[in-house]
Formats: sequence, structure tokens, C-alpha cells
Amino acid sequence: MKYIITFFLIGAVSLFPQELKQNSKKESKFLEIKVNNPELQIEVDALKKQYELELNEMKAAFKESKKSLRKSYRLKLKELRKRYKKKKNK
Repeated sequence: MKYIITFFLIGAVSLFPQELKQNSKKESKFLEIKVNNPELQIEVDALKKQYELELNEMKAAFKESKKSLRKSYRLKLKELRKRYKKKKNK
């Protein structure tokens, strides 16, 4: 029984990262079109590049804001611990 559960967990864990990787490709898949008109194809390709650049900038900005928020809450937690420690010592 133990081996069956272990085998199932290993299988499930190995499948989930593959799904996450596939979902990231779907973000810009709507811009992956091919047309017969070369001028239009150039514009579509440029639009796709612009979209990917803006998306990466948004992700970087979100990551940075998340990092700063985390840092501020760590400082608040540190102050709270100090305050509690002072009250405990009195």
C-alpha cells in the first residue's frame, strides 16, 4: 500500500511542472499566427515582440513590488517581536 501511494505521488509531482510550463506558452499563443501577406506578417511579429516586452516588464515590476512589500512586512514583524520581547521582560 505504501508503495502504491509513493508511486502515485511521484507520478503526480512529475506531471504538474509540465503543465505549468505549457500554461506559460499559452499567454502569447494568440499572437502566433501566420498570414500570406508579408507586410502584415512583419507587423504581427512586431506586435508579438512588443507584447512580450511589455509582459516581461509587468512581471518584473510585479516581482519588485512583491519584494518590497515582503521586506516592509518583515520589518513590521521584527518590530512586533521586539515590542513583545520588551513586554515579556517587564
